[in-house]
Amino acid sequence: MYLIPLTLLVPLASLLLFYGLMFRGLLAGPPTLKSESLDPSSLFARFEILYPKKEKKKEDLPPIRLLATSSGFPSLALADVGGTPRVLRIGSVVGSYRIANIERNYIVLEREGRKMAIGFNFGLKEPQAHGQPSTPTPQRPSPTKNLQASLPRGELERVTADPGIMFRQMRLVPFVQEGRTKGFLFEWIEPGSIFERSGIKPGDVLLSINNQEIRSGEDAFRILQVLRNESSIKLNLQRGQDIIELSLRVE
Repeated sequence: MYLIPLTLLVPLASLLLFYGLMFRGLLAGPPTLKSESLDPSSLFARFEILYPKKEKKKEDLPPIRLLATSSGFPSLALADVGGTPRVLRIGSVVGSYRIANIERNYIVLEREGRKMAIGFNFGLKEPQAHGQPSTPTPQRPSPTKNLQASLPRGELERVTADPGIMFRQMRLVPFVQEGRTKGFLFEWIEPGSIFERSGIKPGDVLLSINNQEIRSGEDAFRILQVLRNESSIKLNLQRGQDIIELSLRVE
């Protein structure tokens, strides 16, 4: 009788067990795969969780109507922003935009690198026919009435210290006739303000200051310069069919 050593018996048993399991797997065939239906919406939902969408910032720009500009130093602009007069400077925020630049006839707004310009609404001049003589510039009408008033210097300096304070007491809009800016209309004046006490009424058209005509938006800012520096001010106003010379004495 041939005896197998114990040291060989254990490896031999392991080898037989391995071949037995493999042979059993071949007889049983391939394993059955379980199929599951996938919902595409669930995949998109998981994707959005991992990679959320960046929400686009909503643009916010109220209606702007440019009334006047001063491109000197500092550069300023007077505009009707959503029905409210505002004095704008470079860096001022209007809605979601910032004032990037102020030029003579327009302002530049910027938002995230995107720029847009807003200018004056100038009337278009009709082209003249060939050979037709040009219309002569009308002479300034002579005043039909003369008015005088005095203003306290302290109150005048307080009102004109900040353009925002000044334009909260009155509202100026361009007065255009035949496609040209003839002056600036006092559309509204605060009751009891220094402008009302000086004799100016809503509906008056400012034609000139100290014989300097007001023809552009930049000219309108001469109001600030004149009121700050002069001891006497002469305004030419159109009131209906009358031309009024209003002399103001600063005391």
